[in-house]
Amino acid sequence: MFKKFSLSIIFTSIIAFVLFDMFKLPLEQVGVIAAVSFISLIIVSLVGNENQPKNSLSNSTDEDEAALLRTKLEQMTQRANKFEKEIKTTELFLASMSHELRTPLNGIIGITEVLDDTKLDKEQKEFVSMIRESSNNLRVIVNDILDVSKLNAGKMELESIEFDLFGKLEASAGVFITKMEEKDIVLNLYTDPQIPQFVKGDPTRISQVVINLVSNAVKFTSKGGHIDVFAKYIKSDNKNVTFTISVEDSGVGLTPEQQKRIFEAYTQADASTTRKAGGTGLGLTISSKIVGAMHSKLRVHSKEDEGATFYFTLTLPIATENTKIYKAFENLNVGVSLSSNNPNSKWYSILEEYIDYLKANFIDYDTLDLRELPNILIVDYEKIINTDISIFENLNCQKVLIVSSNEHADIQKEREVFDEIIYRPITLDKLENILDIKDIEIEEEKAPETKEAKQFKNLQILVAEDNVINQKLIMAVLNNFGLNVTIANNGEEAIKLRKENDYDMIFMDIQMPVMGGVEATQKILEYEEENSLKHIPIIALTANALAGDKEKYMSQGMDDYTTKPLDIKAIEELIIRFCNMKR
Repeated sequence: MFKKFSLSIIFTSIIAFVLFDMFKLPLEQVGVIAAVSFISLIIVSLVGNENQPKNSLSNSTDEDEAALLRTKLEQMTQRANKFEKEIKTTELFLASMSHELRTPLNGIIGITEVLDDTKLDKEQKEFVSMIRESSNNLRVIVNDILDVSKLNAGKMELESIEFDLFGKLEASAGVFITKMEEKDIVLNLYTDPQIPQFVKGDPTRISQVVINLVSNAVKFTSKGGHIDVFAKYIKSDNKNVTFTISVEDSGVGLTPEQQKRIFEAYTQADASTTRKAGGTGLGLTISSKIVGAMHSKLRVHSKEDEGATFYFTLTLPIATENTKIYKAFENLNVGVSLSSNNPNSKWYSILEEYIDYLKANFIDYDTLDLRELPNILIVDYEKIINTDISIFENLNCQKVLIVSSNEHADIQKEREVFDEIIYRPITLDKLENILDIKDIEIEEEKAPETKEAKQFKNLQILVAEDNVINQKLIMAVLNNFGLNVTIANNGEEAIKLRKENDYDMIFMDIQMPVMGGVEATQKILEYEEENSLKHIPIIALTANALAGDKEKYMSQGMDDYTTKPLDIKAIEELIIRFCNMKR
């Protein structure tokens, strides 16, 4: 009997190993399957024993063994049921938390979009862009952390769209500019000009990986250190380009043993890491899975107390619709005067390479000798912080000042003296604009154009939404289309308003107090059918944009769905389609 019991254990262990190693099933699923397999084998063994003839001397012993096994079986069944219940409870909790976290995030993103459509100067536009980028990236991270089932199942849906790789890397690293400046950390950002600026892939996922890596670097880099975010060219052909993205820091580093397990979920270098820097260690696990889904591997090179470099290599298609050809500035002399206070700064060599790539002449103004002037003089604010600013007032050249965001309030007089002020980090695009400053100066200064939405007249729209911020946001977006909007705070109010008024379209939030959007939709459909009324199109509003959502909501009687924050173009398309409006 015990021999069969032992064989059951061995066989179950083999099953568990195969499922985990070959099929990459999550440990939770492996545990449940293994438990069921083990129980089944024990039952088979018991039944087999009962069918065999027994002598009188062994009957008592076998009965005791059977009773013991039955007790163990009952205990294992209870534990399995408890484990399954805990998993379901966790999933329900995460689903609820997902909605609660996404709601304020979507409000921030949506209001930022509305703000971006107002009249802003170049500086304000840059700040709004950073808010938008940070919020969008945070939303993606929240989605991935909360969607445990997707992460555990190894399902990673990737987009394949054309995007600006240089801009995406700048925005991703720029999320942490303020934290870096608080710790006097130098950010060296470099994108190899040989890499095409526009490629095809999943920009959000690439950004998510870079953000996770830079976030870790900021945590573990001491005051006065440096973080290098580099994209380096490897090779290319007519269709694809191969390059490496790396994030290097001068932080605490990792031992060889720590490097082996750094990509495991909820793992950090040691127990004290969480207390010192915070975090769960999940970011590197997610990043590793994303990079793996892109047919690459996230790697680390590090020595203890000497920093760490995380890097991965991608091969992506070169964009065909979006391309970028940089201007050539031959015979243009560019003087550069940077601070040498921080030996960790690599901006001198980065700027020299960028200027050479743009065919301009690089001139080192390390001593700030102003007797022979270039066409354009680029000066670091830290270089002149203790200098009489008046010496720059009458210089016969274009003057550009480089500043950090935390120096924004300190440069009052400098704004009057310098022709252009730019914020770190300096990218190839920014540098091209600097060198092109003469052409820009000739044009009359114009306020940024605001995007005007298409106008729809005499349309009545009902919006069912319980969140006050989202109500204001949706009102702003729909009013911008010239629509007349009525707000319902929940599904019950939406039904009441539908019975009292005629509308051209209803936008229905899914999760609301008192009555949710699905139930409200079904009651509105019943009311319309009972009274032989014309159907009003109902569009689901949801913070979740998961595969199958559209089909799920349409099966409940809704006509279509759109995500929060509102996609203005998608709203326009819905109005045109359901309200029979011409373009």
